[in-house]
Amino acid sequence: MAWWFSENSLDVWTVAMILVAAGIYLSALVATGAVLFRLAFPRLPDHDRRRVARMGVLSAWAGVILILFQWSLEAGYLGGGNIAAATNPMLLGIVFDGASGGRLILVVAGLLLVQAIQLNNLAFSKTANSLSLVGVLLVMLAFVQVGHTVNTPRLVLAVLLIVHLMAAAFWVASLWPLFHLVGQHYNHGNTARILTRFGQLAMGGVGVLVLAGVTLATLLTGGLTPLLTTAYGQFLIGKVLIVAVLLLFAAANKWRLVPAFESGDATAPRRLQRSIALEVVLVVVILLITAVLTRVTSPNG
Repeated sequence: MAWWFSENSLDVWTVAMILVAAGIYLSALVATGAVLFRLAFPRLPDHDRRRVARMGVLSAWAGVILILFQWSLEAGYLGGGNIAAATNPMLLGIVFDGASGGRLILVVAGLLLVQAIQLNNLAFSKTANSLSLVGVLLVMLAFVQVGHTVNTPRLVLAVLLIVHLMAAAFWVASLWPLFHLVGQHYNHGNTARILTRFGQLAMGGVGVLVLAGVTLATLLTGGLTPLLTTAYGQFLIGKVLIVAVLLLFAAANKWRLVPAFESGDATAPRRLQRSIALEVVLVVVILLITAVLTRVTSPNG
């Protein structure tokens, strides 16, 4: 299969680039999604609000570090995949002068701005929230500066990707705070209300996520044949299948586990935490596949 040949042609430097890219995706999604989660649930208990803020800040700084490391890796890749090339000023300059440099600036600026929501306990909370939303938009725009969405029709592909990423960010960033919320043995009613509201928001988010993703995939691959015969298409099929499993977990949470939690089932919190933990694992796998899609394969095979 095409994906097998693609995978077996990887060298250590390319593997490092894939892992760093996946780390950037995860950090950026959590950092931006934390802003969306905070805005969607303004009445979180103080300790949970601080936990979400801490998650967002740590993810933002991890993303800044990783994007700078990726800059060096890309310079090293141009020079044959070695440390000397990764620190070569001329090669670093070549990378920075291209589209990757523009993306780096947008990501760093955006990840710095998303942290402004920490200030929402102060008098200027609206300003802080607005700055964080600007940061979210900058990070989203960064992802359309390079990659397969720069192809025609660029505007359509860019909008679809941004919508897709916004929905994914909210979902991914929600997993960690929800995991902690359902494990608490106090304020059961408030936790149940948060879970119910999350389920309502997630239904719309999942629809947007799937619709934008399917449309984007169709435009990028150009039809069924490249979807089945190219490494890009086969990795994409694998990603879609894992997303389908993820959606099954989400559906089980909404229709079975959350109602059980609301009714006071003593086993529901642990079962919900187990389900959320499995969702986190699947998200990591999806992001690794996405990194492969953007780093070593292309829609045209």
